[in-house]
This record gives sequence, C-alpha cells and structure tokens, in this order.
Amino acid sequence: MARTNETWQVAVTGAALATELHSKLKISHRQAKGLIDAGCVKVDGATSHTHGQRLHPDETVDVSFDPDMVYTALPRPSKSKDTPFEILWEDKHLVFVNKPAGLLTVPAENHQDPCLAEALTDHYRRRGFKRFHLFIAHRLDRYTSGVLVFAKTPEALNGLKNIFEEHHLRRIYLAILVGELPENAGTLSDKLVERKSLKMTVVPEGSKAKQDVKGAKLAVTHYRVLERLPGHTVVEVKLETGRRNQIRVQFAERGFPLLGDQVYGERSASLDRQALHAELLGFRHPVTEETITVTAPMPADMENVLKALRNARRVVRAEAGVTGEADIYKPKISKDRKIERRKRSERFTEDPAPARPRASARPGAPAPRPRTSARPGAPAPRPRSGTGSPTPRTRPTGSGRPAVARKKP
Repeated sequence: MARTNETWQVAVTGAALATELHSKLKISHRQAKGLIDAGCVKVDGATSHTHGQRLHPDETVDVSFDPDMVYTALPRPSKSKDTPFEILWEDKHLVFVNKPAGLLTVPAENHQDPCLAEALTDHYRRRGFKRFHLFIAHRLDRYTSGVLVFAKTPEALNGLKNIFEEHHLRRIYLAILVGELPENAGTLSDKLVERKSLKMTVVPEGSKAKQDVKGAKLAVTHYRVLERLPGHTVVEVKLETGRRNQIRVQFAERGFPLLGDQVYGERSASLDRQALHAELLGFRHPVTEETITVTAPMPADMENVLKALRNARRVVRAEAGVTGEADIYKPKISKDRKIERRKRSERFTEDPAPARPRASARPGAPAPRPRTSARPGAPAPRPRSGTGSPTPRTRPTGSGRPAVARKKP
C-alpha cells in the first residue's frame, strides 16, 4: 500500500493545524481533521491530535497518508453529556430548568466550557427529538443558580420576549450579603452603565448629566430582610427590572456586597461563588395563558454557609448568656404589605367572569326555580322512575309525541 509523505515549514503565524492541511494539501476540512485523528500528522516530530493546534513560523509539519483512503474525523465527545441540571416543569412550549452554579447559560466566545443550552438540547435529542431547537429568552450569571426558562417554539419565544421586556413577571432571588443591612426592607433605584472592563457600575448621583449618560439604564430592586446572622444579612430580592448583574452591583454600591462575589466584592473562604440563587419565576403562559410559578430549592453550598453562620450565632448568644429566641430577627408581614402582595398577584390570576345580574324580587312574582346543585334547604330534584337521576324536561312536537331530551355538547 503506497503512502504519500509531505513535509513543509510553517510560514503563517497562528494558523490552525487543520486549516494548514486544508491549504497545503488541497483537501477538505473534514479530511484534514480525519488525518489528524488518524495520527498521520506530526509537528516538529511529535504526533498531534488537536485540530485547532496553533502553528508558529519555522515549525515543520510532516504528513504520511494513503491517498486512496478516505479519512474522516472522529465524533467529538459531547461536552454537555454529563452536565448536571434538573428539569423543574415543561410542556410543548416551555421548559423550566434548575441551573447549577458554575454552568454557563449559553456558549461564550473563546470558551470551550459546557453550557446549559447545549446540555438541554442534547438531552432532548437523546430522547428522540432529532430536529429539536431551543430558544433563549433570558440568562443567569455563570455563578448564579436557580430557575431558568427556555422556549421550545417560536410562538413561545415571542411571548416570552414581550413578558421580559414589559416586566410582566415575578422574579424572586435569595442572597447572602456581607455586613448587617440597617433597613429591614427597601427599594434600590439606580442608573447602571457598562464600562470598558465589561463591569456594570452605578452612575453617581452627583453626575451633572446623569439622565444623559450614554447606555445608562434604570434598575429597580425591591428587598426585605429574612434573617440576620453574625456579620451577614439574608435578603429576599424582587426584581422590577432585569439589568445585567443588577443585584450584585446595587448592593455592592451601598457597601454590602454578596458573599463570595469576586467581581464586585471579595473572595470568601466559605463560598467560591456569589451567594445568589434564583428561587422563583412566575408569569402567565405566553401561549396557553395559564398562570405558572416555578421554584427551585436553595443549593447545598448556600445551605451549608447558612448552617455555619447560624451555629456561629448560637455560640455568640451562648457566650452572652442569651437563651431562647429572644432578640432573633424574624420578618413580619404588615397588613399593608399583605394588601400590596395581593394586588401584585392579581396580574397573574385569571380575570374573574362578570357576575350575572339578578332580577330584583317583585311583589307577587313566582319564586325562582332552584338550581340542580345541592344547597342547604333546597328541594331535591324529581327522580326518574327506576333511577335516582332527575327526569329531563320534554316539549311537545307536531306529532303529539314528546321530543327526546338531548344533552348539549
């Protein structure tokens, strides 16, 4: 079996090995990758198995192959095959997923790390959906965990875009802040702008043209304290807007960064990512219009941090001689807050059907006929002979015979 040997020196800086073979040997990209996978290519005497290996000038490329043989690239192992995620709820239009911390939502440029969108697509294709397409509606930061929704159909995607753009949804996050927040509840309202470093910052109040800062967008965040722990505060956060890094930036600006936030705060020995979890996501289904609310439990790493902080609180209280639950902060829901929450929830409930007007009673008017549903004091319906079911009404016909009662479809 005759083999062909080709040897040359690289002249271009940074060229990928597969591209170099395609250019020099005048073969397809697929066959060039097949040659590399078959071990037919050496760079400076060392066999290479990397398609994208970057070449440098004066490096020597040796290729030995059979010209009568077709070389094809080996299938690449799926990066997302073993990616952990949990499907919380789905139908033929939407799928809600519990994203673990550390996993990208979508592929990032110049990154080969697995992402949730690819893992979910592979999941459905392995189940037999050969032409499955997933549509991205929103994202979570890489090191933020919690509920995420994807669209399965273009119709659902269009509806989700309108829901997120108009903020007709409920988004609740749980966060652990460094420091003891003085207020028990409040609202953060700022203008956020992206800098050249890709970090989001708050436009200072003293800026003379705050309203005209290019690219600045309003960010509104509502919060309330759930628990106060030594040196930390656990808060529940509700987003009115959905800007990038909104929660992390606004709390850090006020001197209470999220625990473990290495971008807007400091590293933490107890948590290797920001303590932020998307607990709840709710809105009206863009296609069926039913109300959907999906929740995700707090992940184990944040639970472990809370346990450690609670144990530290017990030690501090024991040393101070405090017993029971005295001086332990517990969030209270006032009557006004209950009314406010009820009004907010009305947006996600079906509109009640208007009540039918009832005729006022007139002197001498016959009593209204009782309904068939059982009510206290209502007479029982007249049974049909031989059965216990009510007798259907009949009406006369032209032949003098009673018409057969038919159920309405």
